[in-house]
Amino acid sequence: MKKALAIVAFVAALFIAGNVQAQSTVYAAYAPETFVTGNNSSSYQGFALGFVQNVDLAKGIGVAAGGQFRMNMRSESTTLLGVTGTSKESQILIDVPILFNYKIDVNRDLAIVPFVGPMPSLALTGSTKFSETLLGTTTTTEWYGDNSNQSRFNLYAVFGADVKFTNFNLFGGYRLGLLDLNKSDNVVTKANGLFVGLGFTL
Repeated sequence: MKKALAIVAFVAALFIAGNVQAQSTVYAAYAPETFVTGNNSSSYQGFALGFVQNVDLAKGIGVAAGGQFRMNMRSESTTLLGVTGTSKESQILIDVPILFNYKIDVNRDLAIVPFVGPMPSLALTGSTKFSETLLGTTTTTEWYGDNSNQSRFNLYAVFGADVKFTNFNLFGGYRLGLLDLNKSDNVVTKANGLFVGLGFTL
């Protein structure tokens, strides 16, 4: 946690310095997530909206930092003896990507930009809503209640590439969760997922 905060503070200092050149990009991404606990995994549909500023550190080398709003969703239904139960899960997160990158110019308008870096993440909400047809009842379980074993904070290692054409960006990559999201001693849960998106540089 302290290392993640130190990285965020370092990048913030770069922007405050005042004599750096920065480019701002807004983007939307498809970002599904898989939670892995032992031999079991749960897959979620995911979407993200974000904003980053890329600071030039040296010729071709930069660091992009910003904020990202992300949502994970999953729905399952099962029927037994004519009774259908439906489980709907959702999670809302705030991510802070800090991505070091290197710009490779193909021509005047086209460039390929590989990137890698850490992404601290904080879950704002998470819940499971279960409903059944026999009695018509619905119950909601919050993931992060006082007695919950689930952790809100995660740290991802992110890597991928961005293809820039004039002001447009087509990017994709992978995020690998580094922290155990379950506070129980004998249970380890980690999250990971691919992402692909479109962006526009202002």
